Amino acid sequence: MSRAIEIPEYEVKDEVRVDPARTAVVVIDMQNDFVRDGGSLRVPDAEGTIPAIGALLGLARGHGMRVVYSQDTHREGDPEWQIWPEHCREGSWGWEIVDAIAPADDETVLRKVRYDAFYGTPLDHLLRLWGIDTLVICGTVANICVHYTAASAALRWYDVVIPRDAISALDPFDLESSLRQTTFLFAGRITTAAGVRV
Repeated sequence: MSRAIEIPEYEVKDEVRVDPARTAVVVIDMQNDFVRDGGSLRVPDAEGTIPAIGALLGLARGHGMRVVYSQDTHREGDPEWQIWPEHCREGSWGWEIVDAIAPADDETVLRKVRYDAFYGTPLDHLLRLWGIDTLVICGTVANICVHYTAASAALRWYDVVIPRDAISALDPFDLESSLRQTTFLFAGRITTAAGVRV
């Protein structure tokens, strides 16, 4: 049974200023299985976010900001494949980060096994080592891996910024409800890729 639900309003800021020395751009799971035709768990709008993510990467690289990629990583027998179709099998084409926004040689790629990029990875340790207190989070899926990473960041008292044109979801409702929760629960700031300024 379908029904119409209105999502409460949330603020989308025209501009969010960040300090490059204290900010990292975190790119969540922009891998072939989620983004490209033929991917086993393709998110319809993910490919369309590549230009916005590319702009964020250009800003970060041009101003010496840290860039971190998460790479969803699964192996034979992973229980997540009981929830979702098989995806992001380590070493496969689907597991690879899309070429158009591939990591630079000096950027960090963290393999993750669950939705949250902090879970079981050294992400928090690295961010604190680098003196980072603000995360600009982009990628896919908005209400799953992006959301749980943003939540985990906020619980650790990082400031969270999400450019709404640089994330994607399987359903528009999921994207909107996730952004509303980000502002309501985490005091996260929502903007666009062009709205992130130094």
